[in-house]
Amino acid sequence: MKKIITLTSIISSAFFASHAMAADLNEIYQLSLTNDAELAAAKAKRSSGDYQVSLARAALLPQITIGATKIDSETEIDGGPTSDVEALSYNATISQTLFNLNSWYNYKAASAGGGASDLEYVLSEQQLILRTAGAYFNVLRAKENLETARAEEKAVKRQLEQTQQRFEVGLIAITEVHEAEASYDLSYANLIGQEAALDISYEALEQITGQRFENLAHLRSDVEFSTPKKAANEWVDAGLSKYAGIQLAQEGVNAAEYTRKAGWSNYAPVINAQWSYTDGEQVVGSNVVDGTTTSLALTATIPLFAGGSNYAKAKQAAARSTEASANLDLQQRTVKNNIRSLYRKVQTDVLTVKARNRATVSSRSALEATETGYQVGTRNIVEVLNAQRNLFSAQRDYANARYDYIIDLLNLKFFAGSLAEADIQALNAWLK
Repeated sequence: MKKIITLTSIISSAFFASHAMAADLNEIYQLSLTNDAELAAAKAKRSSGDYQVSLARAALLPQITIGATKIDSETEIDGGPTSDVEALSYNATISQTLFNLNSWYNYKAASAGGGASDLEYVLSEQQLILRTAGAYFNVLRAKENLETARAEEKAVKRQLEQTQQRFEVGLIAITEVHEAEASYDLSYANLIGQEAALDISYEALEQITGQRFENLAHLRSDVEFSTPKKAANEWVDAGLSKYAGIQLAQEGVNAAEYTRKAGWSNYAPVINAQWSYTDGEQVVGSNVVDGTTTSLALTATIPLFAGGSNYAKAKQAAARSTEASANLDLQQRTVKNNIRSLYRKVQTDVLTVKARNRATVSSRSALEATETGYQVGTRNIVEVLNAQRNLFSAQRDYANARYDYIIDLLNLKFFAGSLAEADIQALNAWLK
């Protein structure tokens, strides 16, 4: 009686054995909050933006200085006596800009830039959620694909061994051995590729967290995937109003507009007031007197020509304002396109997961039928190997479809501006 390998014992084992110390998605995310370099850079940039506002505001606030002056001079007149003069005085000066459009618009531009730094940090936080979840589930995806590849390689190898034994006793032709060898070579090559993919996915996770993980909580098999409840247009409207990337582009438009106004305001008059007070010894002619001096000055200046730099600055700022407006329009179009595409993909992913699951069931049934046919002589080794390959391919496709749904759903929420830590908690409930 012909012997045929059965895959029940190989593919019935779980892909990931749960371990008490397995890290889950929430633990990985909390670790990434403190170790991710991109988020740390965004936080530092936000602080830098806050200081930039203070620097621009300083030009509008009073400037106060205090100082001391010591004079020690010696005068020698030809043929006459030498006179020494020593004087020590203290002074204080307060200056205040009364009218300076350039400083005012630069301050408004810096304020818009400070708001942009806050939005960049918000965007980085959401991107961290996306990157952490993506890296985590890519590891799980790679693990499942690797386990499937190992099971396939093991099954095909045993099939090859049995085929060689049958050829040696003269039950089959050499062509069947060659078919089995070719199938095994393909499965082994796939196994090598999947091992490399798993190592690479671990590296991506380590880059975010700064630590190496070997055991992660895996996705439960009973998770129910559902389509978005809101209509696509509602997701688009949410993205146009809440997505940090669009808000950031809008802040860029505001800042560029103020910078444009600042450029043209270089031609406006500047009015400053200055009050000064001096107390101590002062030199008057050749005499030293002790007294105080108080003065109040009001100055107005109008720039007439600065070598063409003011005109160039104004035109440059106008061009950057146009650039910022175009960038905002691009962001809005991109968000619309991404949301509509991702919305459709999520809908398709739900149907794909169900179809792939059914495909694994039918592929397993087809393999069992082919194995039975091979035992009774109605099927050949090529058909058995193809049936095995179809089953393992169906298992890979089913696993990939589940992870595609998760990643696409997170991206949809990201562009809709609703991605938050609560989504990490929700996904964590899908793990065990």
